[in-house]
Amino acid sequence: MKTGKIKHVFPGGNTPQGFFSYYDHILPDATRFFILKGGPGTGKSTFMKKIGASLINEGYDVEYHHCSSDNKSLDGVMVPALQVAFVDGTAPHVVDPKNPGVVDEIIYLGDFWCEESMAANKAKVIACNAEIGKNFKRAYRVLKAAKCLYDDWEAANYEAMDFAMANKKANEVLGRIFGSSNEIGAGKVRKLFASAITPEGPIHYLDSVVGIMPRLFVITGDPGTGKATLLKKVLDTAAAKGLDAEAYYCPLDPEKVEHIVVPSLGVALTTSVRPHCIPVDGAELVIDMNDCLNLDIAKRYTAIVEYDRENFWTLFDKAISYISQSKKLHDELETYYVPYMNFAGIQALWEKTRARVKGYAK
Repeated sequence: MKTGKIKHVFPGGNTPQGFFSYYDHILPDATRFFILKGGPGTGKSTFMKKIGASLINEGYDVEYHHCSSDNKSLDGVMVPALQVAFVDGTAPHVVDPKNPGVVDEIIYLGDFWCEESMAANKAKVIACNAEIGKNFKRAYRVLKAAKCLYDDWEAANYEAMDFAMANKKANEVLGRIFGSSNEIGAGKVRKLFASAITPEGPIHYLDSVVGIMPRLFVITGDPGTGKATLLKKVLDTAAAKGLDAEAYYCPLDPEKVEHIVVPSLGVALTTSVRPHCIPVDGAELVIDMNDCLNLDIAKRYTAIVEYDRENFWTLFDKAISYISQSKKLHDELETYYVPYMNFAGIQALWEKTRARVKGYAK
């Protein structure tokens, strides 16, 4: 039997705005949407990984939705062919049923812990959770400060932009992708992240998102040179022509598109800049937006750009250190739950749930 393909994404992320969620876009039109609840270490991620692995072995393509606070852990699993999804519905990405019973249901793993045994660790759990919250707040404040420097960096380059040339580049891309098509429609846009700011630093899964597309367009250029504007034009054009698209957003600015996939056309566009630089070999077109900079004007802002760049990355790395501290505390928190879990009972529930999911294939 053919093994299914795996796509790796992030449904939410650590951003200057705090934790930012696109969980509503995991599977908007689900047949069944399972919401896992329970404490840290209760087996939510393992439950989902095992569901995913089982279905992949049976030939189903599966999306793994990773946790931005621990990219080795899962916050969700989605099976497109079955229109079934599992998500971790606990804080900071609280998810509750919208259509209970007919679509959504809660799987509560708290039914499998020993409350009496856990009571001895109550004070430690509360203290650990409080410290985790403080670290994330620090990380988000530092990311917000870093974003201010990034905005200033963008503004300096914006002063030197040749917008006529930027528009020319955009029109070339639009022509290559859409040709002379005059179709009119209302395509849907699915929003997720392909990268995240994690305890291990910036992590991306672009190989499984854009790397699998037959046609790849790579956009490079410094902050403020119009990369996101070009991508927004492509996204708007696809929607206007009735083509569904996947938009992947920037963790530093979670409402700014950074990568696009138009599945029906086999087309992907990606920005290749630090911290998610990708090989350009095999790309149909590489668009360098630095070509649109007036170098004489840009030189006037060299000192500003160098200051902003250096201090931005200093703050960015500091924010990661706080997120990393939270991960260590979360690992400690799990030790207060794991010994008191009935994992045999969870395994039995997993087998029952897996059988139900397979039933949706019929």
